[in-house]
Amino acid sequence: MIVWPQQLIEDIARRRAILFLGSGVSKNSVSELDNNVRPPTWEEFLRAAVARCGNPKRHIEALLSRHDYLTACEIIKYRLADEWNALIHDLFVAPKFRAADIHRDIFQLDSRIVLTQNVDRIYDSFAANESSGTVYVKEYSNADVGLVVRGDRRCVLKAHGSVDTPARMIFTREDYIRARVEHSPFYGVLDALSVTHTLLFVGCGLSDPDVQLMLEKYAYVFPGSRPHYMVAPRASLHVDIEQSHKRNMNLKFLFYRAQDGHAELRESLHDLVGLVETQRELLASTRNW
Repeated sequence: MIVWPQQLIEDIARRRAILFLGSGVSKNSVSELDNNVRPPTWEEFLRAAVARCGNPKRHIEALLSRHDYLTACEIIKYRLADEWNALIHDLFVAPKFRAADIHRDIFQLDSRIVLTQNVDRIYDSFAANESSGTVYVKEYSNADVGLVVRGDRRCVLKAHGSVDTPARMIFTREDYIRARVEHSPFYGVLDALSVTHTLLFVGCGLSDPDVQLMLEKYAYVFPGSRPHYMVAPRASLHVDIEQSHKRNMNLKFLFYRAQDGHAELRESLHDLVGLVETQRELLASTRNW
């Protein structure tokens, strides 16, 4: 089980933490139509996409093998042309994915801001239903992101866009570059949040160049600051790589065993809900907000 640091528990209890969700969270969901169907990871999506491409495609498969997903995705998107939006609908929308227990636990942590790289609407829809529509959902391209973050409303920020607006989804190298230039205020918001809040990454990797840049900037502009946290399967990183990330991104890893479909992560998050609730009761009783 994950041993949650007391400082992280306090930050979540005080709503001074932001949950950053990746595709590993959505992977807990299953389709209403087929319990064997789950949302694809980025790599799984691209491999399904390349299967729809005509030849030649060995160079695309080589890019996937080298984990150059941004370039591979860009080539695939232009190859598929009009079929691209249909592919997104078929893999992310049509299966009718249900929210899982992990989504409920994340919601019950009651973080005012939840950041997600996921383009699906699994957590967004769950949060909207559970809150009777009071949780705002904003994409990186929305002009009022800063207004929502600065206010007191709970919100979900979609850093890569949504399946609702496929043209604005960030999937390719070109998408990343365009978003960084045309929507630079959003990335300024992310930089600010990395300073004022503790980030807890759940179900994420470090392949996103924007996340890497944000964490590296935080680590070197504010040396000696408190760390951010990322949950990860035990033995997924060599200790040398872990230490490199700690030095260069000020990122502390919280490891769990990945057996039984990452059951220990789900159990640990459920325990975290209880720890945070207890801490909030203590803060309320001592008025130490």
